Amino acid sequence: MKSFLTGLFDSNDKQLKKIQPIIDQINDLEDEYRDLKDSELKEKTLQFKETLGSTENTTRILDEFDASRQKRDLFQLLPEAFALVRESARRYTNHRHFDVQLQAGYFLADNKITELFTGEGKTNAATLALYLYALTGRGAHLVTVNDYLARRDGEWNGHVLAPLGITVGVINNNSQYKYVSDEEVIALKGAEAKDEIDERKAAAKKAGRLKLDLMSGTNLVECSKKEVYECDVVYGTNNEFGFDYLRDNMARRIEDRVQGRLHYAIIDEADSILIDEARTPLIISQSAEDSNDMYSKFAQVVRSLNPEEHYTVDEKEQSVSISDNGIDLVEKKLGVKNVYEDAELAYHLDNALKAKELYSLDDQYIVRNGEIIIVDEFTGRAMEGRRYSEGLHQAIEAKEGVEVKQESKTLATITLQNYFRLYDYLAGMTATALTEAEEFSNIYKLDVVVVPTNKPVIRTDENDVVYRSETGKFRAIIEDIKDSNDKGQPVLVGTASVEKSEVLSQMLEREGIKHNVLNAKQHEREAHIIQDAGLKGQVTIATNMAGRGTDIALGEGVVEQGGLYVIGSERHESRRIDNQLRGRSGRQGDPGRSRFYVSFEDDLMKRFGGDRSQAILERVGMEDDMPISIGVLGKIIENAQKKVEAYNFDIRKRLVEYDDVLNQQREIIYGLRRDILQIISENSDVSSEEGLLDVSEKELKKIDPIV
Repeated sequence: MKSFLTGLFDSNDKQLKKIQPIIDQINDLEDEYRDLKDSELKEKTLQFKETLGSTENTTRILDEFDASRQKRDLFQLLPEAFALVRESARRYTNHRHFDVQLQAGYFLADNKITELFTGEGKTNAATLALYLYALTGRGAHLVTVNDYLARRDGEWNGHVLAPLGITVGVINNNSQYKYVSDEEVIALKGAEAKDEIDERKAAAKKAGRLKLDLMSGTNLVECSKKEVYECDVVYGTNNEFGFDYLRDNMARRIEDRVQGRLHYAIIDEADSILIDEARTPLIISQSAEDSNDMYSKFAQVVRSLNPEEHYTVDEKEQSVSISDNGIDLVEKKLGVKNVYEDAELAYHLDNALKAKELYSLDDQYIVRNGEIIIVDEFTGRAMEGRRYSEGLHQAIEAKEGVEVKQESKTLATITLQNYFRLYDYLAGMTATALTEAEEFSNIYKLDVVVVPTNKPVIRTDENDVVYRSETGKFRAIIEDIKDSNDKGQPVLVGTASVEKSEVLSQMLEREGIKHNVLNAKQHEREAHIIQDAGLKGQVTIATNMAGRGTDIALGEGVVEQGGLYVIGSERHESRRIDNQLRGRSGRQGDPGRSRFYVSFEDDLMKRFGGDRSQAILERVGMEDDMPISIGVLGKIIENAQKKVEAYNFDIRKRLVEYDDVLNQQREIIYGLRRDILQIISENSDVSSEEGLLDVSEKELKKIDPIV
């Protein structure tokens, strides 16, 4: 890994130097493009399309084309195209692309994973590459981590791209929108929309630019999903794009397919989507046989089992092993001779034990309106509509005493790795890609490029402070918050779970310190809480959901107090998540400070700290409230994180290898299905059952067997 990163840094410097003449060329065009009239900006887009021979929209046509040649043609246009987008952004949002954003845009267009530091303008940089590929008429997708960011960024970039004649659409979980101009909105919605637009313009004038937090959805109007996918640029989440692909391949008529060609995609927060989310396949399912009573029965049975006496829990492997004593008690409770003679009984026992010991309320999930809602371990967000598979979700429902839903059977599934590898061109951007450069290269064949910051980073990252117990650690965090709060310095405290955020909140309440809490239970207030997090004297406790897609602006007088102070209440199993949290502070040259607090009772240390950390504890004989210097412990923490990262990489690699076999079959079946539906659509006399069978048999004969 070390040699891999050394080679990466050498390559990175070379690539930055190589593209500098192109950046200079874009800058040389700036004055010329600034003199263009508004109507001439749109005319430029038509000229570019004529050059590419793409004046007609082909987003829904599965046409054959030479990908290498198209990319070569696009890069000949790139300097002019980027100069045009830069002028549109300056003119309509008062955001002029910095050179580092032009560099990032170039690397995104060149199908790289682009690391751009937090606060350096990934949203702005993406617009450049999206515009370039939209010129082909085959569509460009921006994939982000949640519906809110898809709406916000889609609307904001609509203000930049629409004046250039590029249409923008947004896909959310239960709705979809098209961006329309201010004039069209007023014509459609009337006086209320005009008032909202006037307010936005006044706020933008006061701020000196059109800020992302001014996006309220005013310029987004609802439309059909088919209309959205016909837009030049489409914003949405990885789940929505992936599920639309599966739904398209379950459609019974060719006319019901909506997604069209998977041409070009930029994945925002690429490490989160391509690495963290990659362990969870996308699944469309339907209800199967009902066995709800068994889940409730086993939830009751395992309540009578005690750890150590009846089973053991392996923190590292995340597994539960039942002992002979435990088996005897279970068989007695169930009135059976051998619980393992019946596969169904063994299946329910395994799930009930996992639900009891490995899945905790306000950690892996929350209960909302009588339903179990999974909490994403990497973002801290509630994952509405997502369910654990293989009966685990039902076991948790039985454990918590809520309605046990029916089991489901899979109708269609695909991993995110294989879905995104379907695109003709793929790129990604994130503030934290470097630690996963090898995985991006191995699985996605994507190189990582690190773009320098526009201004130097002056944040101070202090050494970790380590405590024996979680209680001692939390008390130290509260004292640290009080010290910073007394001088007016805003503090953002990152936690790994809803439960820990609520524990710290209760401790702050007892100290009389006003604060906001942002977790999966208060997600509706996210934008408001984040907007205030940088104000003088503000204290914010947040799960990982505050780590991505958010911009914490510093309030008046905060720079003088040292900027935003970020406290990590424990180390996450991924170094990238820790770096994301740190990156909330010290953005765009602002001062800032960060520190992590760790205890030997933290999940990471219990699972992967090993015997070495326990030996240190016994040797030192430390009290709960006594911190110890990081020294050798820093290496233990880093090694623990590396162990988890390697463990998770192996899981993802095996998942890809397994799904690659399914993927060959899936592509053949989906291709065959699409061809048959196309024939049926073009031939009205094939509607009979006999005609359908005849067409299917002819198409099947064309398939080469998989060896």
